[in-house]
Amino acid sequence: MMLPKKGFCKLLLSVPEPEIFYLSAIIDGYDNLGYIRKEDAPQDHVWIYFSLDMVSYVYEVLTLLKSEIDDLETVGELILMEE
Repeated sequence: MMLPKKGFCKLLLSVPEPEIFYLSAIIDGYDNLGYIRKEDAPQDHVWIYFSLDMVSYVYEVLTLLKSEIDDLETVGELILMEE
């Protein structure tokens, strides 16, 4: 998928409810990586919002976190946000 160079996107993550705070704290701890939102997400899911120039970093961090958070998975594809 060819992505534009600028803009924002979101990605749905499946994460056990007890691990959401930990995931959010880790993502928030990375300067300008993104942020986690629970609103409008199914049970045991969250949205991670981030800029398109951070896509590779987000996937790298999520890959590392899979060894710490059981059942952490991406669900679907990136969704581009309207500006």
